[in-house]
Amino acid sequence: MTLEDAITELCQRITTICPEAVLRIARASEEEASIRVYAPAGVETAIKADTHEYTIDLLTSEGLDVQVLVYDIATSLPPTET
Repeated sequence: MTLEDAITELCQRITTICPEAVLRIARASEEEASIRVYAPAGVETAIKADTHEYTIDLLTSEGLDVQVLVYDIATSLPPTET
């Protein structure tokens, strides 16, 4: 699996839970990235529950380190895309 495949899968999982979530992706290398999720506070637990185990599997099975960081969109506005 590639890093792009992993990011795509995680983004699909997140937007299935919260279609209005704003996602910002930062790639650090070919094996490492972070996905910042800006969503209502009420869905934070659901997003973490659905992505946590998958990100651990990516790290242990594929050597891909993808972090999913969830922020309350009401208090933390997403940065603009560049």
